[in-house]
Amino acid sequence: MIELISDNFPSHFDEVDREIYQYLNLDSPSSFLLFAGAGSGKTRTLVNVLEHVKRNDLNRMIDAGSRIAVITYTNAACEEIRHRLQFDPAFRVSTIHSFAWSLIKPFTEDIREFLRKSLVQKIAQLQVKIDKARDINGVTALKNARSRDSKKRRLEHIDRVTEFSYSPSSNRPEKDSLNHAEVIAIASAFIADSELMQTLLINKFPILLIDESQDTEKNLMNALISAQKNNKNKFVLGLFGDMMQRIYGGGKEDLDSGLPSDWKKPAKLINYRCPKRIVTLINDIRNDIDGLQQSACKDAPEGTVRLFIVNSSQGDKYQVEASIRAKMCEVTQDKMWAEAEKVKCLTLEHAMAADRGGFAEFYGPLAANADLRDSVLNGTSQELKFITQLVLPLVEAIMNDELFEITRLIKVGSAIISNSNTDFVKEPFESLSKADISIEKLKPKLVNEELNLREVIEYFSTNGLLEVPDSLKTHLDLGIVSCSEEEEKELEKDYIAWERALQAKIQSVKNYSSYINESSVFATHQGVKGLEFERVMAVLDDESAGGFLFNYEKLLGAEPLSDTDKKNEADGKDSTPLRTRRLFYVICSRAERSLAIVAYTKKPYAVKTKAIQSWFKEDEVVLLK
Repeated sequence: MIELISDNFPSHFDEVDREIYQYLNLDSPSSFLLFAGAGSGKTRTLVNVLEHVKRNDLNRMIDAGSRIAVITYTNAACEEIRHRLQFDPAFRVSTIHSFAWSLIKPFTEDIREFLRKSLVQKIAQLQVKIDKARDINGVTALKNARSRDSKKRRLEHIDRVTEFSYSPSSNRPEKDSLNHAEVIAIASAFIADSELMQTLLINKFPILLIDESQDTEKNLMNALISAQKNNKNKFVLGLFGDMMQRIYGGGKEDLDSGLPSDWKKPAKLINYRCPKRIVTLINDIRNDIDGLQQSACKDAPEGTVRLFIVNSSQGDKYQVEASIRAKMCEVTQDKMWAEAEKVKCLTLEHAMAADRGGFAEFYGPLAANADLRDSVLNGTSQELKFITQLVLPLVEAIMNDELFEITRLIKVGSAIISNSNTDFVKEPFESLSKADISIEKLKPKLVNEELNLREVIEYFSTNGLLEVPDSLKTHLDLGIVSCSEEEEKELEKDYIAWERALQAKIQSVKNYSSYINESSVFATHQGVKGLEFERVMAVLDDESAGGFLFNYEKLLGAEPLSDTDKKNEADGKDSTPLRTRRLFYVICSRAERSLAIVAYTKKPYAVKTKAIQSWFKEDEVVLLK
């Protein structure tokens, strides 16, 4: 058991830090849900408590063979916490998928049985749809038949799998690999249904802390809460989060109200990130939802908020947004607003970011293909890693005359500088000289931006500078630029998508790489949860987004609520206006100094009226004509 020392807290501990530390006492454990609004420092509290545990309480846990598990939302957050804890192996810090996989990985036979039942059920469901189809040669019926046949092949292979695998960075559909959703589904079922799994979980991790708990998959969360309820005297489940920042659909909707009555509910009510005006704004946005309010810290600046209302028929939105940055420069007396790269532009979805960020030429064709969309959003497929981690860096190194970097990349990406290359072994200087000549020929074309991505990759491949992965080589070799419409219909859709993407200019691909590596000035509203920026320009544009989960026109009063919206709200269910308001809360709360909201709307005057009646002062609302 952990012996907790309560009288030697560091001076930087606040009252909530002390409370949570006491909850981790396994002689008298208390599970809890910490309300941590935007900018309240929940990660700091998490790390403070863990550091104090590390200093005072680890010996007995280590002796018992136990560890503390910490689940965070992103790999970057994992690395930050690991670093703060000096990579101490007594703490198991991971994402939710990695944690779930670590629990189920040893149970090959149980995984096999789960998948077998799931596949049989899905095959039967697809067969019913196929049998009911009016046209067995129709697109939907054929798609269902392909999906059914794919699942049948996997089912036939499943008994030959000796060990299942899971790789979050792989886009390869091996029959022995599990995808993200399967890992979560299996872990949820095992924890919920198996007393043995609950015992193994709790013996190994008697303390489990989950950051961003409002977006943790609901079946897994229910399973963990059930495990805590069955083992409340020896297991602490600590949840960190804020239901107002729940912006994904898979979370547990009643997390705050559906917990056992003996759970603790501490709260962090000071916002250390935002200036006073923005704290007031986000308080108003959430006030009639849950009534929870924050205070700005004592030395917070006043801050600036402006709502710019623009008729959605406005043609040149880039010019509009440039003029808004200029106006914010005047209003705030902050010259950095005049520099686009110093302002974080938040758009509703990825296609809008691609359009504004100058990478739609490369991103668009790939994202339009449902089978490729996930990989292009996170850049993790073999083809995309080759492009972003070898092709682009080599292009950059060549343009900047970085000889050591050029040599390193060629050595990593090809066999030209290798003992396996007999030409290099016999005449190393001649091999290097040939590489130098080919690089010098390429450089002027890169500088003049004459080449597209296909031409650059083919040049690298032909001259032995990089070895192209087979998966990408297929698209390069196919050469379908000049095929007819009828021939194009016969090709796999991913061939068409890649053919078009490979025609993109190198600058478009560079912009894409910056975006997925989060170094672009553009991001989506959903993608910045947990991040903060000095200057934020939030673009609200339903028409460009073309989505259905969020609707700013309804939120801002330009469009009435539907009967379904009203019924969902009356029944306490999630709805488009509520999802949109939560997303609006998240994006407004990213700003550390000043915030410009750009609302494109069909009814500018209606939006202005609603804005002044609700969350904005009259002099903060600007109607652009």
